[in-house]
Amino acid sequence: MTKDVLISIKGLHSVRNSDASEPGEDDEVEIFSPGKYYFRNGKHYVEYEEPAQEGEDDMAVKSLVTLRGRRLEVIRRGIQDTKMVFEENTKSESWYMTPAGGVLAGFDVRQMQVSVSDELIEISVDYALEFNREPVSECSVRIRVIAKDSGLFHLT
Repeated sequence: MTKDVLISIKGLHSVRNSDASEPGEDDEVEIFSPGKYYFRNGKHYVEYEEPAQEGEDDMAVKSLVTLRGRRLEVIRRGIQDTKMVFEENTKSESWYMTPAGGVLAGFDVRQMQVSVSDELIEISVDYALEFNREPVSECSVRIRVIAKDSGLFHLT
């Protein structure tokens, strides 16, 4: 994998309603960003920035994705600070810090798939999200790290 990469992250959150008989709302987000890739001590590292969204005081969020085997860590710094850890059949918790204060976030990973090649890393994670130990949503995230010169990056 080359140092210069393109990263695509697509997330789907199916929000739970308090009344289980009513369907929740789906929220889908997709970002694309250039990034830097490194492989050191058996770990894949990808650094990238997400531009500030409207109303966020022009503060970009800097992220570091670390993959070792089937353990994924995502550290985000900026308007929201957090460290998320994903391992199949494992639940982890961390503080999700926002300008309004902190929330204890829980990630209960149901399924995780990882594929690594010379030009492409693909990770998919399905998990339940909790805030302050209360169920919030069912989530899926798909991460693709593509060598910039591979010709594999296409917008669909």
